[in-house]
Amino acid sequence: MNRESFHLRPEGEKAFGFAQAVRAGDTLYLAGSLSVDDNFQPLHPHDMDAQVREAYGAILRSLAHFGAGPGNVVRETIYVTDMDAFLAANSYRLELYAGFDLPAATAVQVSRLAFPECIVEIEVTAML
Repeated sequence: MNRESFHLRPEGEKAFGFAQAVRAGDTLYLAGSLSVDDNFQPLHPHDMDAQVREAYGAILRSLAHFGAGPGNVVRETIYVTDMDAFLAANSYRLELYAGFDLPAATAVQVSRLAFPECIVEIEVTAML
């Protein structure tokens, strides 16, 4: 199988033991993206709109590494600690996918993410 890993934040990802993205054949799997800086320090604590934008920014950078973009995304899972806040911030997500077929999506409310200041984490699968 043709497989390639990509590290968006190499040192932190290797310390935690994962790759941000893995391409296997024509499928691209992106790990959950959070609103963190290159040192895995949370950005925009408890600000859903800003964190959604940061998470999708990381997703777009990872997709771009493989020559892909939002139109390649076929599935996403969105983990949030406050569903009402996420629904209010969903307009950015809709803008991101404007003009493309929407991906299959699941949104799940959870009690906590890896960092307490982070309130949204988004993972996607894309086809190349």
